[in-house]
Amino acid sequence: MGVRFAGYAPVSCILAACLLSEKAAPADPASLNGHYIATAYSVTGVTASGIYTNRHVVAADPDILPVGSIVKVRHAGKYSGEYVVADTGEKIVGRKLDIYIPNTHACKKFGKRKVHVEVVKVGAGTHQDTKDAAHVVKKDVDQDIQKGVVGHAATQADWTSKKPADSTLPGSTAAKTSASQQERSPNRRQYEK
Repeated sequence: MGVRFAGYAPVSCILAACLLSEKAAPADPASLNGHYIATAYSVTGVTASGIYTNRHVVAADPDILPVGSIVKVRHAGKYSGEYVVADTGEKIVGRKLDIYIPNTHACKKFGKRKVHVEVVKVGAGTHQDTKDAAHVVKKDVDQDIQKGVVGHAATQADWTSKKPADSTLPGSTAAKTSASQQERSPNRRQYEK
């Protein structure tokens, strides 16, 4: 005596298929912060997101950090700075990053390191979002260079390639020596009078 609602089965299957096919909502950026394993690559060209490789591109697992994400990488030596996730790689699975460095020797020297990642923005996984994120990172890097800051958004490599001819790397021995000499020189003039 049971009544069968055969007409509802296809509807529920379609609904389930739609729900399964949609990507999960992006994770909270704070939950993605923490330690990652970083390596480096030097293959130049178009990334998985469609933008060209540059000093501020990293490859990541799109299930963890979708393309278009912006991250700050720390404990990466002179490569600490702000990056856009614009590439992926078959060996980049889980909490791993592959930092683009335009020099093969420097990549080998970088090796494999444990770095700390702070996720600034989780990407939407689209080409346009990646382009927009790359513009944000470039702007942040340019601002750091103008302020003479290294390691926030700008890497040491950015500073050495774009610094004015008469400036020195912030925090370097030459910068400290120069500041020390500037501090002492007014005193010397006072005593000479």
